[in-house]
Amino acid sequence: MSLMWTLMENHTEELKLIQTITIIITSSNILHGEYLAKSLVICLRMHFGKDPVVSNTAGAAIRQLVPLLFEKALEESRLDRNAAERPVFEPQRLGSNSVPASLGRCGADAYALLQDLCQIMNGEQQTWLIGMTEMTRVLALELIESILMGYRPLFDSKEFSYLLRERLCPLLIKLISPCVRHSRGGAQQPGSSSTGNSASDKPSFPVTVHLIRIVYVLLIAYCDLLRTESEIFYSLLMKFVDSDKVVWTKLLAMEVFFKLLTDPKMVLLISQTYCTKAASEGVFGDMVNTINNYILAVFVKPTSPSASPATSPSTPQQAGTQIFSPTFTYKDVSIQLVPLGKPTLLESRESEPPAATDSYGMSLAFSCLCFVSRTMMELQEALPPTGDENKVALQMLVQHSWCGMLSAVSTLLEASCDDSVTDSLLQICKVYVKAAGLVKMDIVREAFITALCKAAFPINYTIGIIKAASSRVASFRPDAAGLERKANGDTAAADSKNRNQIVAVGTPLSSSFPGAVMLTAKNITCLNTLLDITTALGDLLNNSWILVLASLQHLSWILGMNQIVPGSVNGLAKQRQRANESSQSTILTNVMMSDLPELTKRFDDVFRQTRLLTDTSLEHVVSALCKLSQDALETTAASRDPSLFAVAKMVDVCLVNMFRIDTWWTVVTQNLTEVAGNTNPVLREWGTDAITTLVKECLAYDFRPSLHSNHNLQNKILHPLLALSRIGWADVRLKQFNCINHIILSFAEKIPSCWRPIVEVIGAVNGIADDALIRAGFNCVQAVVSDHLTGISFDCVEQCAEAATRYGNQTLELNVSLTAIGLLWNIADHIFKNRHSFDVTQDRLLESMLTLYKHLSQLCLDIRPEVRKSAAQTLFLAIASHGNALDLPTWHRLIVDVCYTLLKCLEKYCMTASEERIGDEEDGKVVMHHSRDTAKKQWAETWAMVLPTVTKTVLGNLPVVVKLKQPQQAWQGILHHIQRGGISGLEEVSMSALKCLDDIILIGEGREQDKLPLDITVPMWDDVWKACHGVGVGLNDLMRRSPNIESLPSQKLITFYTIIYRRLNHQVRNNFTTEMFRKLQDVFPAIMLPVLNRNASKMMACRAEISPLQDSVLQIAESLQLEVLKPRSPSPHLITELFNLWLKYARHSTSHAVIARALAMEPEYLIRWWAATFSLFSETAMQRVVELYQQTHAWKLVMDSDTLSNIIQAIHQPLKLRQVDAHQTAWRVAVESILKTVRITLPHVNVQSAPVFYNVWIHLASAVDDVLYGDDGQIVEWGTDDVDFEVMNFFRSEILPHVALIPIDDLKFTLNVFHKGSLHRHVMEPSHVLPTGSEKVATLCFEALLDFHLYHAHKIPEADDINLPAILLRCEKILSGLTAESDTNAVSRGKNSLRCIKSVLHSIKQTSVTNVDRQVWHDVIMLYPKLVGLVPVHLNVPLRAEFRNLLAAALLQYSELIQPPFKL
Repeated sequence: MSLMWTLMENHTEELKLIQTITIIITSSNILHGEYLAKSLVICLRMHFGKDPVVSNTAGAAIRQLVPLLFEKALEESRLDRNAAERPVFEPQRLGSNSVPASLGRCGADAYALLQDLCQIMNGEQQTWLIGMTEMTRVLALELIESILMGYRPLFDSKEFSYLLRERLCPLLIKLISPCVRHSRGGAQQPGSSSTGNSASDKPSFPVTVHLIRIVYVLLIAYCDLLRTESEIFYSLLMKFVDSDKVVWTKLLAMEVFFKLLTDPKMVLLISQTYCTKAASEGVFGDMVNTINNYILAVFVKPTSPSASPATSPSTPQQAGTQIFSPTFTYKDVSIQLVPLGKPTLLESRESEPPAATDSYGMSLAFSCLCFVSRTMMELQEALPPTGDENKVALQMLVQHSWCGMLSAVSTLLEASCDDSVTDSLLQICKVYVKAAGLVKMDIVREAFITALCKAAFPINYTIGIIKAASSRVASFRPDAAGLERKANGDTAAADSKNRNQIVAVGTPLSSSFPGAVMLTAKNITCLNTLLDITTALGDLLNNSWILVLASLQHLSWILGMNQIVPGSVNGLAKQRQRANESSQSTILTNVMMSDLPELTKRFDDVFRQTRLLTDTSLEHVVSALCKLSQDALETTAASRDPSLFAVAKMVDVCLVNMFRIDTWWTVVTQNLTEVAGNTNPVLREWGTDAITTLVKECLAYDFRPSLHSNHNLQNKILHPLLALSRIGWADVRLKQFNCINHIILSFAEKIPSCWRPIVEVIGAVNGIADDALIRAGFNCVQAVVSDHLTGISFDCVEQCAEAATRYGNQTLELNVSLTAIGLLWNIADHIFKNRHSFDVTQDRLLESMLTLYKHLSQLCLDIRPEVRKSAAQTLFLAIASHGNALDLPTWHRLIVDVCYTLLKCLEKYCMTASEERIGDEEDGKVVMHHSRDTAKKQWAETWAMVLPTVTKTVLGNLPVVVKLKQPQQAWQGILHHIQRGGISGLEEVSMSALKCLDDIILIGEGREQDKLPLDITVPMWDDVWKACHGVGVGLNDLMRRSPNIESLPSQKLITFYTIIYRRLNHQVRNNFTTEMFRKLQDVFPAIMLPVLNRNASKMMACRAEISPLQDSVLQIAESLQLEVLKPRSPSPHLITELFNLWLKYARHSTSHAVIARALAMEPEYLIRWWAATFSLFSETAMQRVVELYQQTHAWKLVMDSDTLSNIIQAIHQPLKLRQVDAHQTAWRVAVESILKTVRITLPHVNVQSAPVFYNVWIHLASAVDDVLYGDDGQIVEWGTDDVDFEVMNFFRSEILPHVALIPIDDLKFTLNVFHKGSLHRHVMEPSHVLPTGSEKVATLCFEALLDFHLYHAHKIPEADDINLPAILLRCEKILSGLTAESDTNAVSRGKNSLRCIKSVLHSIKQTSVTNVDRQVWHDVIMLYPKLVGLVPVHLNVPLRAEFRNLLAAALLQYSELIQPPFKL
């Protein structure tokens, strides 16, 4: 050994020396203790020599020999037979460097070597390797690493375990600490104090790498021996990743984490071993949080772009480099993941750290998360067979890691731009959701579901339910970083250039999101993951179903997916857009468009596969859908369109889970009933469709046991339909009735015990105001009565009668009411035919029949005559057919309580009915015959029909009537009602009453001829005669008292009454008394007075002549006129009433519309008939008025009573006939009459008499205004008739001179009449259209206004509205614009401008110079050159000849104005 030492010091034969030492140590076991140490020192000293060959050879020898020593020590420990003889190891005092005596020679050598290596690293003097002059920490650490890695069993001994725990671990902690304390900021301050992070404290990269490698070895191989130390090492590693540390230290620690988490066993070991009570998350949770913090730090504080590809997207790329495609983009930072192989830093042999990149670190962090997820997935797969042990491990794994994992995944998912990375992140979420569900960690499951739901939407899109879930998660773990986005802007800024491609743009369902929602491919990927989770993990979601379904609801709205209620009437009913964004529609890319059907199918599959869920999970699904449905109801309260997603999917879920109806039926139907009662029509429609669809599907489903035998289930299924009856919306009730009808037609055999509630539903029609609803409900009643009446109980039969009566009483649908009466007949006939088979008493049966007759009698009082007629016919047909089943008490009640009460009510309704005409054409209804054109006449028809029918019923059952307990009451009752009908004042009813009397008389005549048995006694005939006499007295009184000619009896009626009276007298001739004769004189001959009835006009031919009836009426008035006008007349004061009578006749010409309803004539024939029959009558009356006024106009009474004003007002009505038919003559006669009466009066108008005629002018002007312009202000024919010119000329020449006597307001109105038709309106108002052919009258109106302006305006300036300068200026402008290309409209206005100029020139030349403003003269003369300039213009329109004539006429007016009358 001395020789080798000498050779080493002399540097002689160094390589052979190394070779020799290596051979000696490896091939023999002779070197121990001091000699072995010197051998190693020789190699170490040569390793640090200057010769590189020798140095490398020596280094290789050292790396070979040191492990060999420990291998020998391990072998010795296994084969040591003298171990029991050596002393027991006792822990030595700290600082002692002796080798334990309990070790063998090889063990002692290994112990001493390891101890010296620790001392060398600690900077202490070695005790075993004496003579070593130089040693690096890197080599020492490398040797220690090889020892620890290769000889783990050796350290199970107490000696080496003690050395490891007491020497090596504290030393490692001490050496690592400077790296932990060193920060990136400290490295940049070399001038700081020695106590701080000085340059000398800067960690050495090789040393740190080897230290971390040793730590890694200790963590994976010695964790069972070094639990406390391992926790310290984990803590130090996690501090390496602090945001203020240099990048390579963070990446070094991340590589350790990467290697640790790659091994599933290590993941489980860490999560289960290092869990202290102080930190519920333990080391494993802290590790995941550290990775999360690193990820957040990279995005918040990235490294320099020059050192990392994690550059801002805006950083320009160097020419020729590959285009940068980021994997993550967060805020302004973009990072691209890199492939991972061997650890870059941990396996590095370099003296300086390689280029540190955030991309590499992010790749490590991302892989760590994936490996944790993989471990969790393996645990999940192993969970069922291995039982609770793996479940506990999985629970601890989830509990420790979920918070940091959620934050990291959320951040990465938000920043991800790569589909594969996104898929991996979503897979992590899926794994955690499943794990949390398996171990019943609801908050964890909800947290990850929330993160997934958020990722499926744009960043700022808010859903209330998900937002509340996020708050719950944050409150559960307040230390969770990144669970909620910070309000200070820590959100990813969307960059349109680097973000994922936008695949859909739609309308937001959330009201808090402004504008359109843009979904990216990543959002759709997240959506697919949500769908996968719901499909695969439905039983594990529990309360989280609400989050998933809320997200699916919003996404289906945004993507514009159609919602469908299977089996509903609306078929493919599309979801409505929001009202305030109805103009926006969903925009999809081509790819998204092609994927949408598959996506829609996946949506539907989520709900169809709920049939595989447990009952508890199904309850959660239903509860979530009900909650979404409630939110939709609240949405409608906020005036926003609701989503129909919840309702549609609720039906889908129910349809596939029909086999467990008890689980969901009550909850779902209660919710859908609330939806069906909402005010929003869309929700209401869908809610009703959902209920009806579910009811029909349930009835069609094959239950076990069968539905037919399960009465409770029958009632349970039909109960929602009963609940719909409490909803007043017509559309809801309509669908309810349609569903009931379907049930009756298709499932009647399945529900034998549910007829009573069904009839109760379809009979609830009170308050319904929709005809379609009435029809639908009645179809159900009709189906029950027509097809199932024999199979239902007597109670249901009575219930059907009540329902049919209600439908008969409704007033919306006439056909339904009529058919309902037929159903009542069917029910009555059914009761009659089966009266012996019903299990009820005879009294109840008769009571039921009487009740049915009362129902029919109520329908006889319906407001519609058709219903009354049908009900009456059915009632008395039923009485005639089924009367033999009634006993005497029932007959008495039938006659008195039903028949006579019906007649009494008919009289009341008829006498109080309206007499206003109905069925006017203007109302869109059919014109009715005059005999039925009022409600009173229609009621009279019913009364006239029922009265003889009741009479025949009484007479036909007279043998029964006389046997009644009070027969006199029944007989006198029918006679009383006959008498009331005879004096009703209604022609039809009176005639019907007389026919009833005739029928009674026929009985007497038949008795004498032996055609009828002797039934009527003498007292009964006396009652008949009294009734007939009462009719006559009543008719006589009616003729004297009735103010309405319609109620007067006709000659035919009176004649018929006379015949009946004669025949009745013949019947009672044997009992005719003096009193009866005296009473006869009370009736005759007063009743024979002639009656003027309009019925005579029905027979009038269409001839233009006065009818005899009209002539009589005229003669009445003429006779009165002769009496009033004769000399010394005692009644001159009646002159005003006479005028009123004539004027009333005159107004008959305007009543043709009323006559049209009365006579039911065709419109074409009506006009001719009216002109022939009434026009001439009115014209004659108007002529008589003029003649009368001409004779009496000077009477003071006539003047004081304002007769002229009354005449004008009355004749004003016939004037309006011009608007109806201008070819008639009545309105022309009215015009002539007005002009004549005014001409008669004008000579008497003066200052003294002016107050008497104050009311005349306004009425006169109003009449002229109507005859010229009509109600619209200007009719098409205005100004085209000579009458128009005559009227306006009359006003100009005879009325305007009296302007001083006309009140100012009336004068303004009169001038306005001229203004409406004036020529200058067409010139001044471009929108005014002058009818063709009205130029003459328009010119006259304009000249009349000019006359007032020039002669009277200075006296009454407030009535003048003519602005001559403006008119002339407008004319000049129009004429200046005329060219050869001017159109017809421009030339027409030019023509009227020339007419205006001509009229102005003519008028100002005729008046005094002082009445004309100088400016007018100036404007007129300035027009002359303009007019001359139009001479050469050749117009290209048909009006050019007329235009040139007007131009010439206008120029001729300047002939007298060659020189103005004064100097300009």
